[in-house]
Amino acid sequence: MTAERTDDRLVMRTRGGDEACYVAIKAAADGFIGFAFAVEDAAMLDEAVVELGAERQPDLDLPGGGQCVALTDPDGNRVLLVHGSARREAGERYEDLLINTPFEKHRFGRQQSGREVGPARLWRLGHLGLFVRNYAASAAWYGQHLGLIGSDVYHVPGVPQAKIVGFHRLDRGEEWVDHHTLALMQDERGGCHHVSFEAHDYEAQLRTHRYLGGKDYEPIWGVGRHPHGSHVFDVWRSPDGARFETFSDTDLLRKSDGTNVHDISAVVMDVWSDDEPSRYFI
Repeated sequence: MTAERTDDRLVMRTRGGDEACYVAIKAAADGFIGFAFAVEDAAMLDEAVVELGAERQPDLDLPGGGQCVALTDPDGNRVLLVHGSARREAGERYEDLLINTPFEKHRFGRQQSGREVGPARLWRLGHLGLFVRNYAASAAWYGQHLGLIGSDVYHVPGVPQAKIVGFHRLDRGEEWVDHHTLALMQDERGGCHHVSFEAHDYEAQLRTHRYLGGKDYEPIWGVGRHPHGSHVFDVWRSPDGARFETFSDTDLLRKSDGTNVHDISAVVMDVWSDDEPSRYFI
């Protein structure tokens, strides 16, 4: 949903209560500047300046405002730590699906088709996928500076020490968190591979997929299901070339669940498809 539009920038928000979650700035060339994490209290911003060398920034010039400091990752991406942004009341949600299986019945005396075919109702920005020039360096940086933990990590075939891709989650101890907040994929191009927003469920994603297909946008992949993280995903390319994804039904993990390591040659992109994974990264 549009939060602000001027001649120089576009600010979007989700229905989940944020005032701003995505900012596009008019420029001479396409590019990715960076992204932000919310922190729980203002003291954490001071700690980041003292302990991590973060740079103090002016208050955010965005709907909702907020204080922030800035870090720079090994690829030059700006990583903001933000506190105090205002929130709004969340939007109206769909009724949850009631699923009838051969073994359990939950839907009686009513049909389940009362949703529109139209733009996605997005509830939050869930994760980013980044191309990084050195996976080991980036994974170490995000672990040391922001405490991110590898959930599923992939290595070169037959060379376990040569890790090149990883899905990383927040470390909130034994609190359940998403399978990943950040995907790091070694690729000399650098920049952002995709931005992913949470949809209500796969039914909402499929209806939006139909809507986008009728608007002559370019589909990248989906609707599919990743084998690790388990989430249903759908990826499209915007007119400026950026990839945007919706996801639903993701796995939840805790710190004690540790890290799984895989040979990348044994991994598929989508358990519902036989398509070659390399197509996802073009």
